[in-house]
Amino acid sequence: MYNDNNNGVFGRLKRTSSNRSLFKLSIKKSWNSSFQSVNNVPAVVTPPSPTQVAPLWKEQVDSNIKNGLNPSEIHRQEIMFEIIRTEKAFVEDVRYLIEYYVKSIHDSGIRLPPSLEETFTILPDIYLLHFNVSLQLLCIQAIMYPIVPSIAHILRDLATQFQMYESYLVHHKMAISEIANARKKNTKLGQLVKNLEAEIPPGPPGKILTLESLLSKPFQRLCKYPLLVMTLLRATSPDHKDHESLIDLHNQVDCALRELQERKSEYERSLESDDFPRKFGSFGRLNKFSPNGRNRTHSLPFSR
Repeated sequence: MYNDNNNGVFGRLKRTSSNRSLFKLSIKKSWNSSFQSVNNVPAVVTPPSPTQVAPLWKEQVDSNIKNGLNPSEIHRQEIMFEIIRTEKAFVEDVRYLIEYYVKSIHDSGIRLPPSLEETFTILPDIYLLHFNVSLQLLCIQAIMYPIVPSIAHILRDLATQFQMYESYLVHHKMAISEIANARKKNTKLGQLVKNLEAEIPPGPPGKILTLESLLSKPFQRLCKYPLLVMTLLRATSPDHKDHESLIDLHNQVDCALRELQERKSEYERSLESDDFPRKFGSFGRLNKFSPNGRNRTHSLPFSR
């Protein structure tokens, strides 16, 4: 039911420049219209549901099916089930971040600090990427339920798109500092953020929906992929047909994240250079720079 060519529904869901443009257009339209009621009163944006402790895969599957599987395959199915569930929860968090905070701040007309503006700009791309991935995961789960043969091909396509995180990784930490500074100085931005947070309905313990916490979600999710893939690999026996694919996937994820770290370090070194303004101008997206110094060693927050 799956192949490396991603034909059919999964192939059509792959990210292209066309659907990227359509998505950005839909985001812009939704910011302008979807939050208005018939009386031109802003509608309520529903917070994402709390990530509750979901029933295990084995607790939802017929006993006759489970009896035909060995314990290692049951464990493998549970890991894939958890990856699919948490990917969906991540998408819901980013959606809420865009619809509630980013839309409201943009509508206010407040001039944003540079790093916060850059971070907001890349969020729709990140949302689109993971929305498509989550949709593919949910589709294959629904089609093949209760036994999912593999999700390696979907995660492999995701890893090929990790370069879009370059701008986010460069700016998001400074963006969080800019928000904290706005709070401290009680600027218009700081006041608006505090007002938005005060209007969020009380949630369950552990569910934090502050702007800073939501802005950190993409970084946290990105850092989890090596662990998720390694956990799935360790639960897959060497004689399983998916074992080699998972080894390749883990290497691909690891290389992609190392490349991101290297390019981020390159950008930071450029900022520290005395002739940075002359060579590179104002803060731009990281993908304007060509990586070099590949043999240098840097600390890697993404390492397993």
